[in-house]
Amino acid sequence: MAARIDDLMVLGQNISKTDLAKYLRDREAVLPRDFGGLGDGAANDRAAIQASFDRAAADGKFAVIPPGTWNVDAGVTLGGGARGLIMQGVIQYTGAANAPATVLTLGEGGTTRNSEKLYFNLQVTRQIQSDWASEADIGILARNLDSSLLDLRLVSGFTIGLRTLGDGRGFEDTTLILGRILNNRYGLDAHCATATAWNTSIRYYGGHFACATGINPTLDRYGVRFSRQAGAYNNHNRHIFDGPNFELRQLDPNVAIPFLNETSGTAIIARGMRMEACSPIAARHTGAATDCEYEVAWAQTYAIGIDYTATATRAGNAVYNRHRAPASRLTRLLANIPNLRAAAFRHSNTEIGVEGACIIATSTTTETTMVALSWNGLDGIAATGRGLLLNANRGVAFVVQTTHAKEFALAHWLVGGADGGRLCVRCFDGAGTVRENQPQDVLASGTTMQWDTASKSWQAGAVMQDSSLNRRQTVRLGAGVAFAQIGIIGFDGQIELEALRLYGLPEDGPAILYACPSLPAGTRTLALETSWDLPSLGPGATANVDVTVPGARRGDFADASLDTSSIAFVLDCHVWSNNSVRVTARNVSASTVDLAAAPLAVQVTKRRVP
Repeated sequence: MAARIDDLMVLGQNISKTDLAKYLRDREAVLPRDFGGLGDGAANDRAAIQASFDRAAADGKFAVIPPGTWNVDAGVTLGGGARGLIMQGVIQYTGAANAPATVLTLGEGGTTRNSEKLYFNLQVTRQIQSDWASEADIGILARNLDSSLLDLRLVSGFTIGLRTLGDGRGFEDTTLILGRILNNRYGLDAHCATATAWNTSIRYYGGHFACATGINPTLDRYGVRFSRQAGAYNNHNRHIFDGPNFELRQLDPNVAIPFLNETSGTAIIARGMRMEACSPIAARHTGAATDCEYEVAWAQTYAIGIDYTATATRAGNAVYNRHRAPASRLTRLLANIPNLRAAAFRHSNTEIGVEGACIIATSTTTETTMVALSWNGLDGIAATGRGLLLNANRGVAFVVQTTHAKEFALAHWLVGGADGGRLCVRCFDGAGTVRENQPQDVLASGTTMQWDTASKSWQAGAVMQDSSLNRRQTVRLGAGVAFAQIGIIGFDGQIELEALRLYGLPEDGPAILYACPSLPAGTRTLALETSWDLPSLGPGATANVDVTVPGARRGDFADASLDTSSIAFVLDCHVWSNNSVRVTARNVSASTVDLAAAPLAVQVTKRRVP
């Protein structure tokens, strides 16, 4: 039977109970056996473990769990005064499947900084598998660690296997070595409890996140979650994972996803992930997380992406699939206007356009089609020595087919590298009809996109500038978007735009639409083909025909060609009103000539801006 040290009989006149007790207290480590614990897998050792933990915390010593199975019927806490914990045995929670408990708590909560701790070979299991119904069911809770080392060998059977917690202050600058993390709904949960806490700058090595077949099969499961209490700190950033393995047993109807990010942090980076028996989703994002990278070294499919839920407000994250497609996430240049000034032309005397792109306006419009909202040129644009000066409600955009391609990066350059401009996106369905205020149609990486009813467009919520780290913008489009305008507007005032480029992913090579009948914008050259049956013309006589060339304006260069072998005629043409070109044929021979109908081609070319 277990006994306290004060109850033991000490033989030998030179040894007293007091001396023996002092000897035990003076040891570097404190063991639960000092307080009557057995570790035999049968006795309830909770009281002995807690007593040893209290002594270690009070005396600033290591706590040690010797070999064996140490049963507990409730949680135990190792205070922040202890130097750390070394486990050779296993702490096993004996509660029922629906009886949640936080089994092993490490460190103080509140505003205490638990620094330079060593927690080695941690092993905590559940005797009865959790039903995952309560998030109060936690295997290991580590609070407010700073500059510490946590070595986890095994945690199994809980709703949350390991939770790292920023409580009244942060969990930071700590290294975690991960072993087997089994049969937990959330293997690792990086969590913040208050607005003054944080969870940042953590390094993780290894980790086998796995669920056995048949464990709560109707419930979703995740390897790593980033989470918080309502109103708590929301910017979990710089969590670096090296070589994690995920084997989460995706079985319909559940999803099994390695990373779940419910926060708005940045730089969650996983290198060399292995995904087996998982959903084809590397991560699910529900908030504004950005700058996250998930490198997949092996998976059962190469079609792996990031799932953005309806509450997500940022994109700008990437999956690098090394499995059978090593270069699949390198960018492809899709459209490039390195010098807008050189590509500019006069659409009319008062309107300027740009070759390869459409002009967009953010003023109130009743138009509903892609063609009507993609202008070949507009007023409110002036040529400068190096760029184009756009009024606040004017912009330049590429028009992209996005049926399959969904991720793009837009880069713009203002003259002199100035800050300014805002991202602007319009979305269209397969028929070229504008999609008005459809949720999840547009996400961006460095700004929240806001719907503008008047212009039927999505516009960035902030000006693009280096100081806000939002000049580099990734754009992600929703599943229902078949075509999109992606461009830059002034919004906050005039901007002097010099260059514009659009990038995509190499597995997709979507069409950039311009200068075609379905989108007659972004072109200097307009063409028409028709047939002309000239009347009989005597020597010197002329005949006229007026043809419609949409987009033609007075002052444009015009030319015509009649498909005939006759040398009796010369042709002349000019644009005499909007969309109308007059072609004149004159008989320059000495004889009357009557030709059969022949193909007539008319070409109108816009003037370059001098």
